[in-house]
Amino acid sequence: MPHEQQDNAPHPEIPLSGILYGDIIYWGTIVSAIITLVGQVVSFVTQANHIPPSVMLSRIWEGQKVQAIWEDTVGTQPAGQHWYFDVLHTGDGLTQLGIAVGVFIVIPAILVSALVMFTKEKRPFFGTLATIAALITLASFLGILELPVG
Repeated sequence: MPHEQQDNAPHPEIPLSGILYGDIIYWGTIVSAIITLVGQVVSFVTQANHIPPSVMLSRIWEGQKVQAIWEDTVGTQPAGQHWYFDVLHTGDGLTQLGIAVGVFIVIPAILVSALVMFTKEKRPFFGTLATIAALITLASFLGILELPVG
């Protein structure tokens, strides 16, 4: 039977670095999604919001720029990339934290993968590329590299 032949076909071996990277991204994304979901529920079910969701959504659909939305609703755009730490008790603070966790998780995933490439897999070229990618991502996350926010 053709189906049985496909099951017996040799499968390529997945490198340990790829398995670890995938597992870290997988579980980090699940944690991120749960935090973001809790933040969205808090936003829509309670009044604990930094910006009311109906106002934010209507301004976004109107095509307003990020800075204009902040200035019209709160008075000023928050300073720093991680403004949400000051408002974690709000729905939008939790939502932003969940998004940040989802973005951040790539940094430890890449670094663990690079470490395995350097040590166990003996692939220094790919380990170096992974380390460079992690450093660029970390610099963006810390605000060293400016993000194009409109």
